[in-house]
Order: sequence, then structure tokens, then C-alpha cells
Amino acid sequence: MPTNTPTTGTRSRRDVLCGLMVALVAPGALVAACSDSEPTGSGEPAPTNDTANNSGKSLAKVADVPDGGGLILDNPGGGKILLVRNGTEVKGYNAACTHMGTILQAPKAGLATCVNHGSQFDTATGAVTKGPATKPLLTVTVKVDGDQVVLA
Repeated sequence: MPTNTPTTGTRSRRDVLCGLMVALVAPGALVAACSDSEPTGSGEPAPTNDTANNSGKSLAKVADVPDGGGLILDNPGGGKILLVRNGTEVKGYNAACTHMGTILQAPKAGLATCVNHGSQFDTATGAVTKGPATKPLLTVTVKVDGDQVVLA
């Protein structure tokens, strides 16, 4: 019975390369398929909303958060926090995009934008205003204490 594959115990270059590709690609695909976590997409620590052990910890001076805008800073519990200010009111959000976890840009005109895929979030509510993200930003509870913004 004629075949294109040698039967003398040698393998064709194509067989070797295909086997090598399967060996290199399959484990990564298997790990990704079996993983129960979402990618963060930025090399940042996994986003967290755990602030219980850091309650009262100062994040920034109120004056350092632009009125009508905001800033991104380190979350003592891991990841990044987006602080936004409107007058004397300051809100906090997890700064990771809910689509793939990329850290958002500091807000402009009331919107925080993800540089990877263009998702936008309303900084007054955390709601998605433009996808591909479908989930709102996670709230990080903060409060103003004197001239400081602290974790609540």
C-alpha cells in the first residue's frame, strides 16, 4: 500500500515540525482553557477590591485629584485605583478595565478610557459608555478625611 510517509523509521521534516508545534501550542491552550480567572492584560497584579485591611489609609490629598477629572494611583491592597473628584465629592473605582484588565487612562471630560480596545466608563457612575467592556467599574470605597482621600 503506497503512502507518502517513509516507513523506515525516519520522519519527514513536516512531521517533526507539526509535532513540535503541537508540543509548544497545546500546553498553553490547555492552561488557558482550564483557567478559571480572567486575564489582566497588563502585567499588573490581579485587580482587587479588598480594602478591609487598609481602611483609613491615605491615598492622596484632595487637592491632588483634579476637580472634574481624576488620577490613577496604587491601591494598597494591590492593583490600581481611579480617584475622581467633582467639587468636594471624591469617588474611587478599581482602575482595571472590566473587559481585559488593562489599567485605564486618567479621565478626560468625565470618561476613563482603556487604551487596549477603547472601552469607556462614565466616571460619575462607573457605567460602561462604550464597549467592548460590558460590566461597570468596581467601586472602591473612599472618603474625604480633612484634606486627604482615604480608604473607607
